[in-house]
Amino acid sequence: MKKIPLIALSFILSAGMFAQIGTGDAGALMGLPAATDLAEINAIIGPSIGSVVFNLDDQEIYRFTNTGWQRSTDDQLDSEVNLATPIDVDESGETTPTLETNVQQVIQAIAPITSGAARVFYPPSIEVPVATNGTFTLNLYTQYTAQFSSPTATSPLAPDIPVYAANELHYYVTFADPAVFNTGTMSIDANGVLTYTVIGQPLDFNTLINVVFVVK
Repeated sequence: MKKIPLIALSFILSAGMFAQIGTGDAGALMGLPAATDLAEINAIIGPSIGSVVFNLDDQEIYRFTNTGWQRSTDDQLDSEVNLATPIDVDESGETTPTLETNVQQVIQAIAPITSGAARVFYPPSIEVPVATNGTFTLNLYTQYTAQFSSPTATSPLAPDIPVYAANELHYYVTFADPAVFNTGTMSIDANGVLTYTVIGQPLDFNTLINVVFVVK
């Protein structure tokens, strides 16, 4: 007979352990100590490492570390995401390169390289008449768009080639055969129109002129 109360008590205790917080029981919830603002948090005397406070000003949780109060966040900023293995991305060939250790450092190091490389390109091959001496003009931009907009052949499902507007480019002649062209008077306007003067004909019916476009 004495065993019955014990069994009943055990059942009651077990049921209580699995009870849930119901509607209106907010007072049963545990909360963090709160501070009005960051100034009040910084004024706390002698906090222990790992202490946490809720900031009512910005509605954020702050934790105390060996460097002071820090906003507790899981936003994973680029400066907070470390590389598994530090690498060098911008000092190839250096004896003692500086290794990048997080995502932010990698982006900052590689951005000037990729940006510069992507901005420079050669236009398609263009025929430049040099059969007779004299001063002539050639629209480099329209020659470029004519070929890039209407390629002779494309691979399956290939999209259109991106084409820049005339005012989105800088134009350069990096080399011209000085035996054929008067390189001292050669010029290009802002719209890509080349003005050139032929002073002689190439001996093998071919000559060289290199044109480069740079995206602004």
